[in-house]
Amino acid sequence: MFSAGDDQKRNVLPAVHFVLPAAQLRPLITTYYGVTTPVALEDHLHPEWGNIRFTLRGDWTMERPGCTDPTPRHTALFGPTDRTGIVRSAGPGSVVGVGLTALGWAVLVDRSAHDHANRMHELTDIYGAQAESLWAALCATDWEGCCALLDAFFSERAAAAPPPDPLIERVQQALVSGNIDTVPDFAGGLAMTERTLARLCHRAFGFSPKQLLRRQRFLRTLAQIGDRLDLPLSTLLDGGYYDQSHFIREFKAYMGMTPLAYFNSPRQMMRRAGAERLRTAGARVQGLHQPG
Repeated sequence: MFSAGDDQKRNVLPAVHFVLPAAQLRPLITTYYGVTTPVALEDHLHPEWGNIRFTLRGDWTMERPGCTDPTPRHTALFGPTDRTGIVRSAGPGSVVGVGLTALGWAVLVDRSAHDHANRMHELTDIYGAQAESLWAALCATDWEGCCALLDAFFSERAAAAPPPDPLIERVQQALVSGNIDTVPDFAGGLAMTERTLARLCHRAFGFSPKQLLRRQRFLRTLAQIGDRLDLPLSTLLDGGYYDQSHFIREFKAYMGMTPLAYFNSPRQMMRRAGAERLRTAGARVQGLHQPG
């Protein structure tokens, strides 16, 4: 039973929602997600695929190491990332987002992922005035209405897009399978030369094959740890890590802090996001999402 103090604490925590898109969009979109916070908020995002986000209320900013792009005010396109991003809400606010698979990036954005990696841009650069019109419609409805609007908007765009390179889906599936440790194995398993694989990965995924394998290894371990902080870290590491020190170095490279500092931080949004995303879509982090 919760005490009055527990009730008061729960009332100031962010609400996080995830839902799968319409069936025809599931190869392209991981989930729709919504975050509403009644107070100022700060949290660290994980490396992830591309995202589209709409600020419906409040003043939200994103800070990412090495990126000097200003945070778009209403509609934003975030490229795929291989490092943390610090998201902040200056006070009460709400956002709605769209997680993209690599195939979704190719179909719905159709820009070089490498040129957008670890960067953010105005969505109007891609969709023009339609982006602002969609944002205004999202601001005027509830969560269920937002999901319906997003389904309609992206279904129309997907239907009008040219067919994507079929190799993107094969590479995407190989990455989320978690069975690849080296670039030669990565290329060989797809019957591709390493040079062809590198070109495709830069264009569709934003990074080199080696960077992608390293990032996926980190995300697998992050998801495996979850909130099981009572277990020894060494028992939760991906087999690709030599030892615990190796993982700690990698963690600092991706998240800008030690695992101890991160897991002892409030994580008011991301803790809830991991649990809700696992319940809704079967994976704690977007980078491990099984499209389909």
